[in-house]
Amino acid sequence: MGNWGNTLDRWYHRAAVVVWPREQAFANRAETSPAWALDELAAMASSGDVPGAQATAATLAPFWDSALRGRAPEEGARVSGLFGKALRVADAVADAETAAMLLRPFRIENLTGAHVNSFGKIADGYGQQWTAELLRTWFGGDQPAWAYAGGQERLQWVADWLPGLCEGLQATGSAGAVAARRILDLAWEWLRKDIATGLASSSPSYRDEKLGRLGRPLASVLTAAAAIGAAGTREAVSGYIREQQDAVTALEMSALRAAAELPGDGARASAGFGDLAADCAARLRARLARPQRASGDWSIGLPAGGCTCNLCDTLRVFLEDQSRRTFEWPLAKQGRQHVHSRIDAAEMPVTHVTRRQGRPYTLVLTKTEALFAREQEARIRDETDLEWLAAQWNPGA
Repeated sequence: MGNWGNTLDRWYHRAAVVVWPREQAFANRAETSPAWALDELAAMASSGDVPGAQATAATLAPFWDSALRGRAPEEGARVSGLFGKALRVADAVADAETAAMLLRPFRIENLTGAHVNSFGKIADGYGQQWTAELLRTWFGGDQPAWAYAGGQERLQWVADWLPGLCEGLQATGSAGAVAARRILDLAWEWLRKDIATGLASSSPSYRDEKLGRLGRPLASVLTAAAAIGAAGTREAVSGYIREQQDAVTALEMSALRAAAELPGDGARASAGFGDLAADCAARLRARLARPQRASGDWSIGLPAGGCTCNLCDTLRVFLEDQSRRTFEWPLAKQGRQHVHSRIDAAEMPVTHVTRRQGRPYTLVLTKTEALFAREQEARIRDETDLEWLAAQWNPGA
């Protein structure tokens, strides 16, 4: 072993040197830390260098939207925390275009009661048109249909913040009052689309569940309208509800139960809940006045689904027949699948089984006893709801 030499280890370390022009230093750091950027801009403006703050803020324009909107969902709280800083900087830079650029990436859900004074001041400083455009953007007006549309987070925001926010903004002055009405109108416009989606669902269980979730936000819209004297919005809401089919009672009952928890009978009356209760009660009475289903009546209505094909016509004839319970229908695979989808989507009390003999196979449809049980359950529910309405709202006959 005398010739054995010392071992030699070699490490290869790689490094990179990143160099950028001095004038891009602020933008490069701001892209990774928007909070730092807003603090720096605020410090510049408060020191009296407003032109410098404007020029520096302008360097953020190429990436500011993506720096905030592109963050992971778990960073939502951090983005929301930046909102207060962004409002202060938007006011300090004293430039409408720069202010709009800084605030554009946020969403309406970031605006809460804590920001009433800051936002009211900005609205007064930059004018109604600027404020209206910014609010439209926050509600998603500049995003494609597949982009973020609010969802549960916005429903919660409408339910929790809308009345107090509108009332607070109105108290800040004329500009704040105009902004409050604009927020209310945009909130109702968004909520109305969500209500329409629920009403259009072919699944009764999904429809009622969705409309039930929308009741509290609807109550908040009406409460906010009363708080700022927006009678036009209140009438628009009431008129829209009256135009809908009977399925809207799920929404009305949910909204009225939420409203029943609000303080002050006068405030509830001015919000239009009395009219809502009267409409709901009239619908319930009309349903209960219909004759109960006879024991041998097996007729079922096929809900409108936008399809008028021959298969659906045949299905409709079978479903509406009072005496027929079973239908054996030789049908190819594609036709069977279409009939399956219509029955399942509408959650009709009809089984569909394929008898795999012969060609084509035979689709066997059978109406079930659930038809009678469901109608009885619906009747009991309507009676219970009507009793509650009479006790809470006294809608009259």
